[in-house]
Amino acid sequence: MKKIALFLLGFCLILSSCKNRNRYEINYDGPATIDIVLLEELDLNVTSDYPLTYYSDNDVVTVSENGVILGKNIGEANVVISNAESTLTLKVVVSLFEEPSFDFYCNQAHIMDLYGMPYHTLGDSIYTYGGDERWISYAVWRMDFMFVDNQYIESVLYLRSSVDTRINEYLEDNYYYQGIINDTIDEVVYQYEIYLNNPDYKNASMMVSKLEDAGYYEDICLFYLPYEYTDEASAKEMLKRSRKRK
Repeated sequence: MKKIALFLLGFCLILSSCKNRNRYEINYDGPATIDIVLLEELDLNVTSDYPLTYYSDNDVVTVSENGVILGKNIGEANVVISNAESTLTLKVVVSLFEEPSFDFYCNQAHIMDLYGMPYHTLGDSIYTYGGDERWISYAVWRMDFMFVDNQYIESVLYLRSSVDTRINEYLEDNYYYQGIINDTIDEVVYQYEIYLNNPDYKNASMMVSKLEDAGYYEDICLFYLPYEYTDEASAKEMLKRSRKRK
């Protein structure tokens, strides 16, 4: 009988110890790596039975005492969350902006599944997100998706001119520069910087073109189009077709 009592006492102590350890758990349901854009705020939604402290290991990200992160600069940071006994570390990646969907030739319903209802529409061919007083993010003030016969064929991002240098760095880090194409519209010459998503232009599948000094487009536009090599003039012809739809 004495052995049984000792066993039960030991079992209760083990349960109590496990219960106490569980109380120190840090509860977090999000990803281990968090992607945000410049000057975006995000609540980490971390909970614990004991007070939490937050720490960022560099100035790319700041974090408030309530667990709200802010992307202050472009780069990566580790955010450390701790209580009296447990520690959780999350990686935060801050980029200049989020690019539009690359799901070219999908239908309009798919784009709405990704981005919600557009703020504005132009017939059944252009969906606009942002614009007016509504900003997509700090760098991007408007994003358009363009359709032909219910197929997504092009996106345009409209960006602040103040982030021009960082846009150049972003494009050079993520794409392959091809050169400059001049296009004349209504006797005005426009210069487009052309980038592809593959260093071999014959194997590229997407083209990104940058237009500066775009007037009421807040000075900078980025055009995203599917690309298929046909000949040396294919990029220029594709760009002209794009501009005619505007």
